[in-house]
Amino acid sequence: MIRKGYSEQLALTVAALAVTSSLLLGIDANAAEPAARRPAPAAAERRAPRAYTRESQRTRTDDGHTRRDVWTDAQGRSVSRDAEVANDRDNGTRTRDVAWTGPNGRQATREDVTQRTDDGLTRDSVVTLPDGRTVSREMELSRDREAGLRTREITTTGPEGQTRSVSDVTQRSEDGYTRSTEVVNPNGSTVSRDVTASYDPDTRTWVRDVSVDREERSPD
Repeated sequence: MIRKGYSEQLALTVAALAVTSSLLLGIDANAAEPAARRPAPAAAERRAPRAYTRESQRTRTDDGHTRRDVWTDAQGRSVSRDAEVANDRDNGTRTRDVAWTGPNGRQATREDVTQRTDDGLTRDSVVTLPDGRTVSREMELSRDREAGLRTREITTTGPEGQTRSVSDVTQRSEDGYTRSTEVVNPNGSTVSRDVTASYDPDTRTWVRDVSVDREERSPD
């Protein structure tokens, strides 16, 4: 359960970084969220399902593309999403700018800059919320292909300067892989998740063992 206050606020803004425009703009979540991610509707909502239309247009440019999506619900309210992607292949850089505009003219923006490195990539993201506050996310991904090792480090900083960090390490094994993930929340609590996966080619079967450990922040 997400604690109220900053942790709840950060959870919402992290969702914004995952392109959940409905949370940014405060409109009908079904208008922009994929069906597979929607929560199960209440009984009343099942009797009166919400409807919307979506129009998309994608145009290739000299160094990337632009895309415009517009969702309109049954009441005629709409939210638009405009994205522009530019690639600098010589420098290994990809820039993506996205703007959401809600039915009342409220706007949120996101900028992603992805930079190729010798062994992976980095990605810096900044979301500007409708009230002008910002959320930033820094991600560094590195791979050691010979050792079968992939490491990903993520730090998200919310509007008040508090941070949430994620460390994720995947190691290839003889018959599968192991994966260890540790999350440190803004309130100091942690979540650890360890996965061991193996594949049997004779039966074509994957077996995964998952262990999750949660630790609350120690009282001051």
